[in-house]
Amino acid sequence: MIENFNNIYLLILFVLFLMLFGVYLVRIVFAPEGLAKEFNADKSAILPLRYVGTFAAGIIFLGVYILFRPDGPAGTWAYFNLLFIVSIFQLLYDLLFYFKIIDKDIGAKNSMIDIGVSIFAVCVSAILIWGLSDKIYL
Repeated sequence: MIENFNNIYLLILFVLFLMLFGVYLVRIVFAPEGLAKEFNADKSAILPLRYVGTFAAGIIFLGVYILFRPDGPAGTWAYFNLLFIVSIFQLLYDLLFYFKIIDKDIGAKNSMIDIGVSIFAVCVSAILIWGLSDKIYL
């Protein structure tokens, strides 16, 4: 498994990235009320939250498949590039929302922790693309 990811560090980064998405998925599936409260929404927000969770579930399940398949990440450039693009858009939105450039009056909050998680996701996905480029781009 380590040789599929070129070294232990890239494997650990990939597992950490999956765990990051896993935390959000667990919160969406098992504690959507907490997320609705965090975003100052009523219980009607649980349906769209769980719907968004289906995207996180797909990313996690495909990532676990990539982790354990015999060829590892070989030829999976679309998956890793999608992770990077989604992370870029999430960071952009987090920054625009945090600095009150957009959605000023919706009553939700985000913090530097949200921005930090987005920065982590962008950096890790970029490092994974760069470090695994010999494998994912066949």
